[in-house]
Amino acid sequence: MKAAVTNGDGTVRLAEVPRPEPGDYECLCRIAACATCTGTDQKLIAGAMPYETHYPAVLGHESVGRVVARGRNVRHIRDGAVFLRPMAVYPGGKLGDYHSLWGGFAEYGLVTDVRALAEDRPDASARHATRYQQRVPSDPAISASDATILITLKEIATFLVNVGVRFNASAVVLGSGPVAMAICFVSKLMGLSPVIVVGRRAEPLARCRAVGADFTINTRQEDMVGRVQQITDRAGVDFVFDAAGSEELIAKAGALLASGGKLAVYAIGESAHYTLDRFGGPSAWDLCFSGPSEERGHDYVLGLARLNAIPFAAFYSHTMPFAELEQGFALLKQKKASKIVFEMKKG
Repeated sequence: MKAAVTNGDGTVRLAEVPRPEPGDYECLCRIAACATCTGTDQKLIAGAMPYETHYPAVLGHESVGRVVARGRNVRHIRDGAVFLRPMAVYPGGKLGDYHSLWGGFAEYGLVTDVRALAEDRPDASARHATRYQQRVPSDPAISASDATILITLKEIATFLVNVGVRFNASAVVLGSGPVAMAICFVSKLMGLSPVIVVGRRAEPLARCRAVGADFTINTRQEDMVGRVQQITDRAGVDFVFDAAGSEELIAKAGALLASGGKLAVYAIGESAHYTLDRFGGPSAWDLCFSGPSEERGHDYVLGLARLNAIPFAAFYSHTMPFAELEQGFALLKQKKASKIVFEMKKG
């Protein structure tokens, strides 16, 4: 089968790799679509993540697929069921010569019947990644391309809850890419106001306004600190959400925050760790790190979809055939695309 592979040398390509074989508690899925997680994927391709990664590896972690075959002990998953995050090879495993960078950019992937495994082998531990492999029901009707966006929205919704957002709180979002868009959109749904998005390019800032940003600041044209102080009548904001991984911007966060405010770091920059000492020492504001609890947001985003409240197409700039993956990643690198959904062959 075809899959996107990288050696961590700045390149990504389609290659022929073995088709995964489902174990007794696993299902084989025909992957229909997989979206780029633009910043993370590009760091993985460049071998620039601040933790150990193994290459060569199969890339991709925002996939959607349909079950086409089941292991002999699978009983809680039916043929034809649609799942988020099927992967050609689970993290920590290998598929032939290839390691896992989740492995969603592939024609086939695996999901696990965790419930059956727990019933039959209570002492066995399911792989950590299986908790994110959640079913997409037929109601609401969501295309495979749109369903990839559920993953980002689940991540962001639970991240915001984890850092303690509250109704009527004010916020600055550092960055204007797809993650920043999702933070902006979900923040507005949760009642934050105003939400101010900071970026360097007009087009991404316009996309953020389209999903709810109350104000946008282009740092090539405006002074970020001065403009935030003007918008908030010098009170500052309750939250600064880092979606850019820019230490230069983070260093200025204290000047944006109200007393008792919070800088919540989502993106991973050059360093995975920021300290209060580095950005001004103990102060009247707090620094926090919290990853998402993605699985907890599943029913929430499905509920939004049933209300037709998610403008799915606003969150990706392109759809492209899987065969054009290399060209698509070139567009991302050139900043001619923001988020791409690659669609595999149907059938």
